[in-house]
Amino acid sequence: MRSSFFGLNVAQQGLYTARTMLDIVNHNIGNKETLGYSRQYGVQSATRPLANGRRGMVGTGAVVGEINQHRNQYLDYKYWSVNKDLGTYDVKSTMLKRMELIFNEPSEIGFTSHFDGMFDALQVLSKEPADEANRANFLASSQSFAEFMVDMGKQLRETQEEANFGVKNSVSQINSYSEQIASLNQQIRNLELNGNRANDLRDQRMVIVDKLSRVVGVEYKVNTDQFGLETVDVTLNGQALVQGNTFHTLEVVQRESQHNPEDSIDIYDVQWSSGKKLYTDKLTGELKGFLDVRDGNGSRNFKGTVMSVDPATNTLVLNDVNRFDLQEPGTLNVNGVEYKYNTYTYDEASGEITFDLVDSPPASLVGEKMSMGKSNAFKGVPYYMQQLNTFIRTFASEFNALQQSGDDNTGVPLFMYKEYDGTNEFDINDMSTYTQMSIDNFIVNPEMIEDVSLLSTKGSSADGEGANDIILAMINKRQDPAMFSKGTPDNFMQSVMNELAIDVSQMESFRNGQEQLTDMVVNQRLSISDVDLEEETLNLLKYQQAYATSAQVINVFDEIYNITINQMGV
Repeated sequence: MRSSFFGLNVAQQGLYTARTMLDIVNHNIGNKETLGYSRQYGVQSATRPLANGRRGMVGTGAVVGEINQHRNQYLDYKYWSVNKDLGTYDVKSTMLKRMELIFNEPSEIGFTSHFDGMFDALQVLSKEPADEANRANFLASSQSFAEFMVDMGKQLRETQEEANFGVKNSVSQINSYSEQIASLNQQIRNLELNGNRANDLRDQRMVIVDKLSRVVGVEYKVNTDQFGLETVDVTLNGQALVQGNTFHTLEVVQRESQHNPEDSIDIYDVQWSSGKKLYTDKLTGELKGFLDVRDGNGSRNFKGTVMSVDPATNTLVLNDVNRFDLQEPGTLNVNGVEYKYNTYTYDEASGEITFDLVDSPPASLVGEKMSMGKSNAFKGVPYYMQQLNTFIRTFASEFNALQQSGDDNTGVPLFMYKEYDGTNEFDINDMSTYTQMSIDNFIVNPEMIEDVSLLSTKGSSADGEGANDIILAMINKRQDPAMFSKGTPDNFMQSVMNELAIDVSQMESFRNGQEQLTDMVVNQRLSISDVDLEEETLNLLKYQQAYATSAQVINVFDEIYNITINQMGV
């Protein structure tokens, strides 16, 4: 049976409904500029009707059953998918551009300028080879060139260290975001136990997931538990990062041995805090960008085949090696098993390397492929440092061979490295004698700078002071197409700089394309979730009018009840 105040109750229900809708509109307008906010809307429905005798049912008004969000889950997943690739390309593009600036070409103070200066000084010296001022000028130009190469190496190493810090910082961000997501999961669950939706907290969680997707590619999955409540899981490489209100963390550990001879010390490896290995090959996002720039060796990490093992002496011999400029001590690996070595020796004639291992190697290793570090196809800092090392070692060996052949083979080397003590003489026929020379320690012979007479200008000491055959041979080396596999010294360096320029252009193109794709998805999300002030203004007027009308209905029923109760008995 209906209440005597049934009509008033229906009008009151309409008043409450309109007020709730006004509150939602007000909340939307207030959060117009809130990052990640999704426009909310009330789901309005008619309340349960009452029987009206044989005349059917009579309505009892309206109610806002729930408050939802305008959000498209597909576009969220799409955004996370494109955002992770944008993070990768953005890091690579930025850091490769910095590496390109290190070469400083074309410019008046770049590689070409210093290289030209050295050969210009040689040209002057060739005209008056006995002049001490000309000798000193050439040695000063050579020293300037060596210092420029060392400075390039220093800046490349700083770039690698910056990328290494980027890895550490990315891990810290991942851990922080994971903790925040787990905390929000718990808060949302607590608030939704009564059947309501914690929309604002859901938005906050999505903002964190958005940020996380930029740092590393993750998978986001929504499950429903036995109580009908949603639980959110976030996985990284198929391993749980966030499970409901619990989360797992990553950590960085100092690498025990270098993966590339060019690596800086204190390189970080990333693993789960539980000690479980994290496979970084399939990672994406900014973390992957930093890893590739830091570790990218262009697939030129050390590789070889085990030819023989001697368990008695803990030695292992490899052939088919692709390089012999290795660090000591180091670590070799085969099929995921690591073997540490203290020292190694290289045989130029046979092309074999003998390693003195820490532990006895098993005989079963014979025929196995061994490597050092990981093969990373990206051309990052290690790759370009290796190219520069190849340049200075080859160039130095050619010039040193000429200088050492001077004055009846009594000459001294022009280029050396800081720690060189003369124990192992430089030999152009054995490039392993140059493996310790790098862009970290490349110098001009200090003794020659102190005593310019040590600079050889002629092959035979019996020749007159005007003899300059050694100097002319040095000048001709600039046009020697057989010095490098890529041609002359200029051709080699130009090819390296061209490679870098192509990599920069490619990464910039990828980044721009991915940015456009990301912007497109963002606009699609905004078209659904963003607050439109014009639309909200119309809603404000609409619900304001509904509120006023419901209030007017209450006034009408108030008058009816006044007449019915107070006046009909008169």
